[in-house]
Amino acid sequence: MMIKLIYFDFNFWRVDILRLCLSYSSIPYELQRIKRQDWKKKKNQFPFGQLPVMQVNNQFFSHTHSLAKFCANQASLYEQDEFKMLIVDQVLDWANEITNHIAPSIRAAMREKNFEKSRELRKEFIKNDLKRWFYYLENLLKRSSENKDFFTDKFGIADITAWRIILWFTSGKLDEIDSSFLNYTPLLKKYYDGISNYEPFTKLKVYKKIVS
Repeated sequence: MMIKLIYFDFNFWRVDILRLCLSYSSIPYELQRIKRQDWKKKKNQFPFGQLPVMQVNNQFFSHTHSLAKFCANQASLYEQDEFKMLIVDQVLDWANEITNHIAPSIRAAMREKNFEKSRELRKEFIKNDLKRWFYYLENLLKRSSENKDFFTDKFGIADITAWRIILWFTSGKLDEIDSSFLNYTPLLKKYYDGISNYEPFTKLKVYKKIVS
């Protein structure tokens, strides 16, 4: 089985969690990059007209949550217990939700080139959503984990996803967002620092490429 991941020509959590997952268990895959300017003429080739897309044995599959579960299962980074599956799926859905909340401010800048609108939408996001959604994630960690090191008490796709989203929001690449917001969720900050120093994860070449 040869896996090909297809995404735009930049790093983003939706494809990065797939890459990290497969790389963690040394599962070979190919990464195909598509330039943004070429996307309009290519998007109808793919299911749902969205990226990321995964090609396996000449079949194409889409939607981040579905692809993440497939890759995690291949890499033994998903759960078999049905209640722990629910914890993992909640983290994946949380990642989609917070992305959907910040997306309007990103679209206003990147697609519409309306930077004033983008700033106003970003301020609205920070006021109404930023801390609230990270509180949600911290509370899930409190409820779900005994050791507070990993969401299901062993490293898996939930941790890769949570770590990648937190990296995005604390990277300084999102205008108006000060990384100090994570201080308001001290347990989550400690958790993030722990994942960022988890040697089996941080030794991966793809990890180093993402954080560089």
